[in-house]
This record gives sequence, C-alpha cells and structure tokens, in this order.
Amino acid sequence: MMQEAGGRVQSIEKAVKILEILAETGAPMPLREIARRTNLPKSTLHGIISTLRQTGLVEQSTEDGCYGLGLHLFELGCSASGSRDITAVSRPFLQSLATRAGETAFLAALDGTDALLLEVTEAPNPLRVALGPGTRLPLHCTAQGKVFLAWNENLMRQVIRLQPVAYTPHTHVTAEQLQADAVATRERGYAVEDGEHRIGLRALAAPIPDADGLVRYAIGVVGMFRRVQSEEFTTAAHLTLEASRAIAASLQRRPYLRLTRTHTLFDGANQR
Repeated sequence: MMQEAGGRVQSIEKAVKILEILAETGAPMPLREIARRTNLPKSTLHGIISTLRQTGLVEQSTEDGCYGLGLHLFELGCSASGSRDITAVSRPFLQSLATRAGETAFLAALDGTDALLLEVTEAPNPLRVALGPGTRLPLHCTAQGKVFLAWNENLMRQVIRLQPVAYTPHTHVTAEQLQADAVATRERGYAVEDGEHRIGLRALAAPIPDADGLVRYAIGVVGMFRRVQSEEFTTAAHLTLEASRAIAASLQRRPYLRLTRTHTLFDGANQR
C-alpha cells in the first residue's frame, strides 16, 4: 500500500475517486471509461475495482460487465444518516436528563466490541463528570456496555472469549458475573455500573430499541453518586427509562431508520 507524507494512502484515494466518478455519472460504466476518467493504468484499476467488488461497494453487471455503485455503499450511507438522526432526536432528552438528574447524560452506540459515545451533555454542577463524544468505552464494566451485552447473546460470548480486563477491584470479569449482570439488567430494564470502570463513579443506562427490537443505542447518566441505592440514583434511573422510551417512540415514527439495522452489531446476532 503506497503512502505519501502526511499519512495519505494513495490506494484509498484512488478507490474514493472511482466511487465519486460512479456516483457523479449515476449509471454503470465500462472499465475503459473509468480508466480514462481516473487516468489510472488498467492493471491498477482492475485491482482496486476487484477489492471494491469484494466488499460490496461496487457491483458489476452480468449483462455488459459495466460497474456501478454497490448496495453496501447505500447501507453505509443509511447507517451514517441514522446515527446523525438519533443524535438529533436524543439531544433535547439528554439536556433534560442532565438537568433533572443533576449528572452528565450520554448517548452511546455499539461499535464492534466498544461502546462509542455519540453525544454528551454535562450536568450543570461543578463536580460533573467530563466526557466527550467519540470516547470509546469497554462493554463489560460500563453501564452502556452492559446494556448491549444484556440484549445480545452473541456479543456476550465474544466479550467473554476476549477475557475482560479488571479496571478496578470492583470490575466483573468472569462469565458468571457478566451473565448475572445481564440477567439483572434485563429484569430492571437498565444497567448499573458501580465503580467498575473508575473508582468513585457510578452510572446507569437504558436501551433504545429500534422498530425490530434490536438494541444498538443506549442512554444514561454518569456521576459521583454516593451509592447505587441512593434516592438520587433511583430518581436518575426513572428519568433515564423515561427518556429511553420517549426516544424509541420518536424513532419508530422515522421508518427509514429501519434500513440501518441489517449490517450493524454482529451478523446473525441473537438479541433478546
């Protein structure tokens, strides 16, 4: 793979250029026309096109051999649109949750074997927890991560095989502990994190199911609650459940988001 100064990868740039040309044309093109427009040698072009075909980003017609954009590219676009949409839908609920609970509120998405923070609203108090969008968190010891594990058995098995790391003396790492956490999460409707990722921090998160019951997003709060049995924590749990249900109801009214479900999480994931 050729790489220029500044971290630019030439082969990726060439692949993007091919996709842009196919998108601008709006119709399948023969290889010779793509070569003419990109000024790439046919040998180089053939290798890139072959890779794009294998990944589903480009399709080749069986009738005339011309190339066009693949369905997987459409799916990726739907996924990006869906992520932006749920962030916009969730933002007012996050702001209300942070204000009413008095702690930092977050929206997270499942991304591989990480929980990815999409949106964070900090609490209006000086002792708030500071987190930022784009932060990646482990699944086995965070509230948002436990949500994804509780409703995805295949994901649970994968995380257990990876041998989870203990971040604090309170981190649950055994299969028995993680399975028990999942059962408790499903029974109460939200996950609890009690100093398992960082000493002194406690969090909770609730699932945001899509129209088919798949759990790809979670909403919750994190802060320096005195204990998980406190009145403040219980109140935050009720507020979080209220917000998760309201967001899920809003998303149900946006049917195009259903297109994003087929390629997320893990193929063939068995979710409850």
